[in-house]
Amino acid sequence: MWLPLLFFQLLRVVGSNQQVLGFLGGSVTLSPALDVTQRNISSIKWLILSNDTWIATYQGGKTKTNHFWQYRGRLHLDISSGDLTIKNLIRKDAMKYVLEVGFQGDEENSRKFVLRVEQRLAQPLVTKHHGWSEDGSCILRLQCFSPDPSVNFTWSTTPPATNRTLAKWLHPHSAFLLATMGEDDKVGFTCNTTTALESASHTLDVVCGREHTPTFFHGVLLGSCLGILLAMITYILRVKGGRSNKRTSVETEENRTL
Repeated sequence: MWLPLLFFQLLRVVGSNQQVLGFLGGSVTLSPALDVTQRNISSIKWLILSNDTWIATYQGGKTKTNHFWQYRGRLHLDISSGDLTIKNLIRKDAMKYVLEVGFQGDEENSRKFVLRVEQRLAQPLVTKHHGWSEDGSCILRLQCFSPDPSVNFTWSTTPPATNRTLAKWLHPHSAFLLATMGEDDKVGFTCNTTTALESASHTLDVVCGREHTPTFFHGVLLGSCLGILLAMITYILRVKGGRSNKRTSVETEENRTL
């Protein structure tokens, strides 16, 4: 009878490891959630590496967080709750952490944590191309690119519209959206990327304004202005040419007289 009971106790100890997720460059707090309402903490020890290396302690009324070189300058120990905060996370921080906390009266509790450190999800990038249909609607082709593999893509619009989307399709690292909107409408298209751990998004505000091409009147006016300008340049050149010829003739006549 004692064997099943012992096996159950071992399972409970192994299963008591609290899983914690942190992201590279960010901060994470290992919180034991101790009941300290009626008790005063007398000592705190945070340990790693088979539970024999201190990284943060509170003993004899003194706090020390520089026991181990890897964590120097990156730890904060809350002596009122036992919480340990690790800042500027790196890959090597991913491991098991053990807390041993003592209360006045020689009572002790322990907690175990397993920290995972992951790369934060990158923000996707939305780009667009647009054209015009025969009925005057603006047709958009939007591409949402994410450098992260295995993300789920979803689209949303502001203001929302159920009849705006024509088609959606996926390619590796990208999701495409074919949509319509009216001329001069302003719509925000948001691409959302999600994993089991977190989500990211990017919104692109789109206005489909037509580029106004010159009309026939504008073409005639522009041509007339160019013609007048050309005539003025021709006239100026002729006047200068005439003056130059006249001066040359006078100089020739004076030379003959001499």
